[in-house]
Amino acid sequence: MGPEQLVGTIEQVEQHENDPTQEDPWTDASNRWISLGDSLKKRYRDLVGDDGPDEEAIRDAVRTLGDAAQSVLSSVGSAMRDPAVRDQLRDAAASLVSALGTTFDQLGDELRRSFDDEDEDRWRVEVTTEPAHDGQAEEE
Repeated sequence: MGPEQLVGTIEQVEQHENDPTQEDPWTDASNRWISLGDSLKKRYRDLVGDDGPDEEAIRDAVRTLGDAAQSVLSSVGSAMRDPAVRDQLRDAAASLVSALGTTFDQLGDELRRSFDDEDEDRWRVEVTTEPAHDGQAEEE
């Protein structure tokens, strides 16, 4: 008998089998990545044919890139232990946030001007204190 799942409350519990038609999400994700890898490998081989490097040379290149990435991450980790570098990172991040804020403010201003120039009355709402007819406000 396979794994069982308990369903119900503390007062009443039923047992039922897992739905065999539902695939495990991790298996599904794994299968999709494998399929993507196969597609990329085929596209690469179609592009370079027999002139490109063999699989072992590609593995070596990927290993070299991985080692280089590890070295970079190690140096970043080491640098982050230095208070001066942490201060620089904080200042750089603050300037990025400020620049993004300014950019979005400018974008908002441009959008407002664009809508105002397009048709001033189109975006304006008139408020009246007169009673509405049939529960609806009159348009002027």
